[in-house]
Amino acid sequence: MLSLLDPHWTVVAGAAGGTLLLFAALAASIVSRVVARGPRIAAAAMKARVAEFEAKNRELEHTAFELKRSLGITEEALKAKTQFLASMSHELRTPLNAIIGFSELLTNEIYGKLGDAHYRDYAQDIHDSGKHLLGLINDVLDLSKLDTVMPETYSEPVDLAEFLHKTTQMVRPQAERGGVTLNEKFDTQLPSMLTDERKLRQVLLNLLSNAVKFTAQGGSVTVSAYRQGASVAIMVSDTGVGIAAEDIPKAMANYGQVQTGWSRNQEGTGLGLPLSKRLVELLGGGFVLESKVGVGTTVIVTFPPERLLQVKAKIAA
Repeated sequence: MLSLLDPHWTVVAGAAGGTLLLFAALAASIVSRVVARGPRIAAAAMKARVAEFEAKNRELEHTAFELKRSLGITEEALKAKTQFLASMSHELRTPLNAIIGFSELLTNEIYGKLGDAHYRDYAQDIHDSGKHLLGLINDVLDLSKLDTVMPETYSEPVDLAEFLHKTTQMVRPQAERGGVTLNEKFDTQLPSMLTDERKLRQVLLNLLSNAVKFTAQGGSVTVSAYRQGASVAIMVSDTGVGIAAEDIPKAMANYGQVQTGWSRNQEGTGLGLPLSKRLVELLGGGFVLESKVGVGTTVIVTFPPERLLQVKAKIAA
């Protein structure tokens, strides 16, 4: 066993120390080379990242160019579609108005009896069909306008209870023909409202006609109006076929008709609900549709306080 004072131990210790110094020198050399290469590696990595970003930027610029070009094409197509529909609606409305007018003269036998009662019935059918077709043309044109330009709206004071009652009465003949009960439930104190009366009437007629159309004989449609906090709400509810939850987005889409055994037998373009929603939003209101198959559908239209005028006591209809 070697003593610490043994000369051999001194040799061994010296050799070990030399080895350690050698390893230290090698490590220092490696570290120096790594440190020396560090800026070059970082610079190369940075250069690669810059090249990657430049490539992404070129790709984004190309995508933006294509989107801008597609948008231009789409805008031109929408303008062309609107111009076409406007032209066609004029060309169709002119003869349709003549058909409706002359058939009304025949139905009312303005210039004398037609003879057989069937002639009057046929004239009424011509009149009703012409009115229906004219309504479809108007809906298509109105929705097309909303897709391309912001229509002008007018604000005028409207006595809400009186307006709702008169508009509801316009749908009563349709309800009676279908065997559907039409109810009115208005708060005794409804405010007047600043709104575009023609557009609001179009909304209400769309909702009421739709409700009556999809309610079977013996069912009912109810128009309600009430205060909802500082706002006012108009509700149209029916006991009709209803819409499944997953089909509601389709019903609210342009030209989207939910196909059921009942709806397949009903005429229409599927524009009533989406057109009504767009018009309500244009008038500054909110639009909510709730429905359940076999139970019915409820549409709630709300208008904010800034649209309302003074409250007047009214007799419930």
